[in-house]
Amino acid sequence: MTDSVTDITNAINTALSKLSPADNIPDTARYQLLDAIERLRRAVEPPLVTLQKICFAHHKLVAIRIGMSMGIFDAFIAANGAEMTATEVDGKTKGDKGILVRIMRVLCTKHIFKETGVEKYQPQPLAAMFASSSPYSKMITHYYPSLRASAYLDGYLHARNYHTPQDAYDTPFQLAHATKGHYFDWLRENPEDENAFHVYMESGNRSVEGEQWYEFYPWKERLQKTTNADRVLLVDIGGGKGHDICRFKQRNPDVVGRLVIQDLPSIIEGIQTPLVDGVEAIAYNMFEAQPIKVAKAYYMRTVLHDWPDKQALEVLGRVREAMADDSVLLVNENVSPEERASEFMASMDIIMMVLFSSLERSEKQWIELLEKARFRVVKVWRSGGTQGVGSNALFEAVVA
Repeated sequence: MTDSVTDITNAINTALSKLSPADNIPDTARYQLLDAIERLRRAVEPPLVTLQKICFAHHKLVAIRIGMSMGIFDAFIAANGAEMTATEVDGKTKGDKGILVRIMRVLCTKHIFKETGVEKYQPQPLAAMFASSSPYSKMITHYYPSLRASAYLDGYLHARNYHTPQDAYDTPFQLAHATKGHYFDWLRENPEDENAFHVYMESGNRSVEGEQWYEFYPWKERLQKTTNADRVLLVDIGGGKGHDICRFKQRNPDVVGRLVIQDLPSIIEGIQTPLVDGVEAIAYNMFEAQPIKVAKAYYMRTVLHDWPDKQALEVLGRVREAMADDSVLLVNENVSPEERASEFMASMDIIMMVLFSSLERSEKQWIELLEKARFRVVKVWRSGGTQGVGSNALFEAVVA
């Protein structure tokens, strides 16, 4: 057995010598390799080590957040990635050297930094992602409040006899953060978190998801043929600061028909970068009557997964009231598989419960929701590529 394990170790080291972070590995091959690596890890990792990793998993996020707050990552960026001692870093950051060394200890175990000697550190490629200038650092800021809320989940469910949450205004997040408002209300009261949310949606999430809906959905055939220049072709409901619809217009400059982005007044007023020509912005609360009537398509991307059925049905009702006979509803969403869900999807489902009392729905659950809202699903369109994250299905529906 020892010889066999040694052979496997040598084979892995040989394979590693042939790989580079810069290699362009196709998604399908990449995820197959990651799955094989995970199966190998499970085969050799002692159960106690696995248990320790589970118990200590949150320390990674905490250490990175503290490192960001202290300015550790920015200090190494300012030094052009040079090796520095703890004393040198301490002179460029908040806090004292004792805390710095202890936080660096955790960051080194996650290969964000490399210890090159006693209290000497060399940043690794991941370190740059957590500098304040990186949009990916906003992912940490965005998810950090959910860490506290997650700690309240068991107590929240215990008090409700472990029944499925049903109301977006009764969540573990509200308990954890002592607020009666919805998560999005809390964001508006916390500008750093609100900014992180929007930056993450634009740069750290949606823009790296692989195929976009208009690349696997034949929109010219399904929408464009029955639209003229005066009619609204697409209303992007809850579309933030317009990153999705602007990208659609940029990729398809010859599109005919008006394009409208809708979101809450505070978000629309906060748009600083001019929108792409041909895109209009309208302040709108999606729980109120839809002001854009008889548009060809009403589109929502990862909007409804933030809401349990109770509120999601209200939103869908407002859309339905505005639709013409030939209008279509396009719901671009995460779809949880019926079995063998990825760690990402399983974790996102818990986050939806913690923040919103919502869930990541399966295809069957999405269809049931749309039918309950009196829509008929025409087709479920899916990306042809393999995606590790993101909104991987487009539900095309009409009024039933």
